[in-house]
Amino acid sequence: MLSVKHLTLICLMFLCFTDAFSQNVKAEVDTSQMRIGEQISYSISVEGISENDQVIFPKEQSFVPMEMVEDLKIDTTFLNDKNLKLLKKYKLTQFDSGQYTIPPQLLKINEKPFLTDSIKLSVANIEVDTTKQKLYPIKREIGVKKPFQLPKWFWWALGIILLIILLVFIYFKYKKKKDHSKKRLPPYQQAQVSLKELDQSDLIVNRQLKDYITELTNISRRYLDEKIEVRAMEYTSSELMQALYQKKEDKKVNFKEKYLETYQKILVQADFSKFAGQKPDVISLKAYRKDIEKFIKHVQSAIPEPTAEEKRKDRAYQEQLRQKRKKQKIIAGVAIGVLLLILSVSSLVATKGFDYVRDNVFGNESKSMLENDWITSEYSVPAVKITTPEVLVRQNLDSLGIKTVQASKQESFASGSIYSNLFVVLSQVSFEKEVDFDLDKAVEGVYQNLEEKGAYNILMKNEDFETYQGVEGVKVFGSFAIKNPITQNDIKKNYQILNFGFAGRYQQITIIYNAEDEYAQTITERIINSVEFEKPDANVR
Repeated sequence: MLSVKHLTLICLMFLCFTDAFSQNVKAEVDTSQMRIGEQISYSISVEGISENDQVIFPKEQSFVPMEMVEDLKIDTTFLNDKNLKLLKKYKLTQFDSGQYTIPPQLLKINEKPFLTDSIKLSVANIEVDTTKQKLYPIKREIGVKKPFQLPKWFWWALGIILLIILLVFIYFKYKKKKDHSKKRLPPYQQAQVSLKELDQSDLIVNRQLKDYITELTNISRRYLDEKIEVRAMEYTSSELMQALYQKKEDKKVNFKEKYLETYQKILVQADFSKFAGQKPDVISLKAYRKDIEKFIKHVQSAIPEPTAEEKRKDRAYQEQLRQKRKKQKIIAGVAIGVLLLILSVSSLVATKGFDYVRDNVFGNESKSMLENDWITSEYSVPAVKITTPEVLVRQNLDSLGIKTVQASKQESFASGSIYSNLFVVLSQVSFEKEVDFDLDKAVEGVYQNLEEKGAYNILMKNEDFETYQGVEGVKVFGSFAIKNPITQNDIKKNYQILNFGFAGRYQQITIIYNAEDEYAQTITERIINSVEFEKPDANVR
């Protein structure tokens, strides 16, 4: 209701701004009586204005207690060469019954304000005659598939996996770099480079003579260690000389005696310098430097060339090493992959549960069947319309175990088998002549029908059933067991069988599914709720 303040303001505006234009503004509705939830058309018209006049309809009109549903565009009509008519319409509604008043609406013509008249409305309840309109029980909610959205745990798992992959990549990158750094020049070239680096050092200038002779002998030891495979870096001077003479005796290295004697003399002098504190003079050190270089060159030339057999064995050995390294890399890659898979599956099981992992990672036939596109089709005549995961294919009626008498036409359509996850059968029987068809007696044959198919431990219940169209029938439901023809293990099954006697025909819809299948019940309800019957033509039997 309008307050006193509002009424006073309206009266003042009427007194101040009423002039010749007041007759040109008009508000009306298409009906003054409406039912709850209906929409009425509220229009404001302005007549007798010219093209130069400016009319402003407020963008947000206040229709309280009514609710505005839609704000339509202004319609312009030419009455004659000079005069125009503007028409502005609104769609209004109300969801409570009672008597209401649409308040005056404000608009401006050439900056002058004008108010429309108030309009009364009557909103009535919707009367329902339960004797003519049958009331149905509240139907169950229909699940709406949520849009695909990756859960938060997926991003966490992906981040962990990427981090592990990054760490593995860094490890192998570092290992490769480290292995590359370990790759040295051939022993002789490496020895030459080391000797040059020693020459460029400041050891002699700084009088670090002990360090100089120690490094000089170490260069020769490293060369011998790699070139002729003696443990030169570990042996004492006497052990090293003994190993070299043994190589000479075995004719693995054609040493000349003078080079061995000179080398032994240098090793002894190095030992004196390291352990006895006897410092060599600079001239002697430079002579030792030349002698070491000559010794290394002598060893390089004293090693016999490998025979063809030795080369072959060496190539075979190198290939074996290459294959071994390749195999190690493959094993490491597989191990990392298995580790990542185990971590991923474990995290999924921990966060979502085993059933979720089984259904979404390893797959679930019933879940896929429920989520995939379903097929709606009509079968037989008159048509029985039904929606199923897979199209039903025409079958031999006898193979389904359905027995009827006095039948002129028998049709059956099915998908799957009694042993599969889902078995759906739609059958319709027409009779030769008018028969007094007893639906209850037809239902009694369901038990025998299941037994003939190999079922045992059959539990059966029945109840009245009605489709959304109002077609009445009987639903038989329960459980049974049947042997797997391959493993001979028991398979526990649930079933629901709809039986109808519609339009002088017998219709039966059978749905059998695995008892432990959590998705099968939803599939079954969806199939049952989709059943529709075509009303036959009165002139056709």
